Amino acid sequence: MKRVIAVILVGIVLAGAVSGCSEAAGGEAVSVEPVSMIVGTGPVGLADRYAGMVVAGETAQVKRDQDKTVLEINVEEGDLVKAGDLLFSYDTEAMQLDLDKTYLEREQLENTIASAQQAIQELTSERDKAKEGDKLRYTLQIDAKNVEIREANYNISLKDRDIATKEAALENAEIYAPIAGRVMSVDEDGTGGSNGYYDPSGSGVGTGVDFITITDVTRLRIQGNISEMNAYALTEGMPMVVRSRLDDTVTWNGTLSMIDWENPVQNDNNDGMVYVGSSDDGMTTASKYPFYIELEDTEGLILGQHVYIEPDSGEEEEEKPEGPMLPEYYIQYEEDGTAYVWAADGSKLAKRTVGLGVYDEMMGAYEITEGLDLSDYIAFPEEGLEEGRPVERYEEQAAGDTGSEPRVVG
Repeated sequence: MKRVIAVILVGIVLAGAVSGCSEAAGGEAVSVEPVSMIVGTGPVGLADRYAGMVVAGETAQVKRDQDKTVLEINVEEGDLVKAGDLLFSYDTEAMQLDLDKTYLEREQLENTIASAQQAIQELTSERDKAKEGDKLRYTLQIDAKNVEIREANYNISLKDRDIATKEAALENAEIYAPIAGRVMSVDEDGTGGSNGYYDPSGSGVGTGVDFITITDVTRLRIQGNISEMNAYALTEGMPMVVRSRLDDTVTWNGTLSMIDWENPVQNDNNDGMVYVGSSDDGMTTASKYPFYIELEDTEGLILGQHVYIEPDSGEEEEEKPEGPMLPEYYIQYEEDGTAYVWAADGSKLAKRTVGLGVYDEMMGAYEITEGLDLSDYIAFPEEGLEEGRPVERYEEQAAGDTGSEPRVVG
């Protein structure tokens, strides 16, 4: 039912677009769009097939504290490590000296408090013996000592926090691998983060700058990109189908594990992905975000392989129609029952007789068995259409490179 409602909404939107175009051209031009765009889209006109690539598993960024001195690095770029292996250690001698200094400063503050308290006792005793006119002077001195005690107590609380931090740092002077994998980079020059890796799972260790990058190369997963314009189309946890680009019948099943909203794709050509709305098609580029598919089985996949990604609608086990499934509101009928659509014949509008196959009630669409190709352009059948009217191709550039494939986004 939801898909039927979505189809109706698409029809209303397209009818409005056609009407607006006709008015702009004095009621003459008719807006047409490619069949590939119509049948290759999901709800409300956004594509449900995404370009993807086989990538390695989790990547972890191990950070280093720039305020500490690294004593020894135990791994090199290219090394294989297990979770818990020692990566590097800090200079504990310098850290211990710094901690001892902080202890000494705290002890000095305690001595300041003890001296002030002793002074208050003496001043109080002297004030009790003093003449009435001299008592105010002693009171002011006592108040000053009380302020000194409060200030010292506050500084002690700061020193206590500083000591706790330094003791914890001393106890964690050795940094271990958070995941198993290959060491992809070691930033020994201290520039931090220059290698371009990021940790989509947020499993980086410590705070500071990126120091060592580890990637799990034993496990493959699929990365795709989703535009902010159709972000609602995917949700974490939904089943997905990964399809080979070379053989459409070869598939892998998986689950969408994460959409990484924190790390937008920096460039439209990233990893060789194919996008609608890139600078190549003249449309405005929307922000895109990577998402990841965890696979049930990775047999037959290789790192860097390009694939297609689709939501798993459960139709894989069913026999699919051979022809495109065209929404029924595009189909018109002659008095004798012959089905036709309004199609672009060159630069003019014409009736195109089509053959109808199976009908999908959920989609509200007929299989087109003959008379119409994916590359053809058709119009929404509004009232007043006549053969011979000029046509205006709707989103011709965006659909021009689709060929026999659904529009690919992401």
